[in-house]
Amino acid sequence: MKSRWLFVARITSLSIVVSACQPKPSPATPPQPPRAAAGGQTDTLKEEPSKAATALKGGSGYVVAPVANPGALVAKVSFTGDPIPEPLPVQVNIDVPHCGQKVFTENLLIDRETRGLKNVVVRLEGIARGKPQPETVTVMNKDCAFQPHVSVAVKGTKIILKNADPVLHTTHPYLAGSSFFNLSLAAGDEPPPARPIPKAGLMEITCDVHKWMRGYMYVHTNPYVELTDRTGQLKIADIPPGRYPYVAWHESLGEKRGEVEIVAGQSTQLTLEYSPPK
Repeated sequence: MKSRWLFVARITSLSIVVSACQPKPSPATPPQPPRAAAGGQTDTLKEEPSKAATALKGGSGYVVAPVANPGALVAKVSFTGDPIPEPLPVQVNIDVPHCGQKVFTENLLIDRETRGLKNVVVRLEGIARGKPQPETVTVMNKDCAFQPHVSVAVKGTKIILKNADPVLHTTHPYLAGSSFFNLSLAAGDEPPPARPIPKAGLMEITCDVHKWMRGYMYVHTNPYVELTDRTGQLKIADIPPGRYPYVAWHESLGEKRGEVEIVAGQSTQLTLEYSPPK
């Protein structure tokens, strides 16, 4: 089914507002929405990638270097639908004494007071030089769920796996659609050696023992990637000044795309709204 996207944006030197609606995509393969603009100045990606993005893909990779007069991106992501959905209990059919009554859906987490949408990943494209990337990222098996449910990393970051439960888990991540590894973690085992993540893309993490367990990690080409907190807010700091494409991704509500202008010594405000899938 084709989806229709509408992006309406008003850009100042410090603020961008984007609003869009779309049907629910498959979580592991979010769709690439058509670029369409309405009236005035647009905040959508052009059909051809920026020169910076092309250079990053074709060059030797990301380079850590000092950032002169950096700026920042501060984003607020909200959910516009009514009523606000509540997390639901997940049906548990194995290891019930430990897992039962502990597992709830996490695919749509909305703060009732602020309407903030949690676990939206926002990444900036086309940055080839800048701040250091994180060395490690940890995924914990706890209460028969992956914690955190959504995380971010950079290509080359090492993933650490832990099991805090008194039951066996098999952590099985799929990176960009292909099996990365499948590792058994028995109760009380020492964490296995950390493994470097070999490529960028969306990682879907599953457990072959507990079929309801599912988590996500977005692995980016640079460290300018972050996800929203409980109130739907995030901040990306130490950004080289310039204009960059951004992509926002949510596991149930899909992608939004546009561009942001990062000004030296200032914080650019980005406001995004997600509507319920139709």
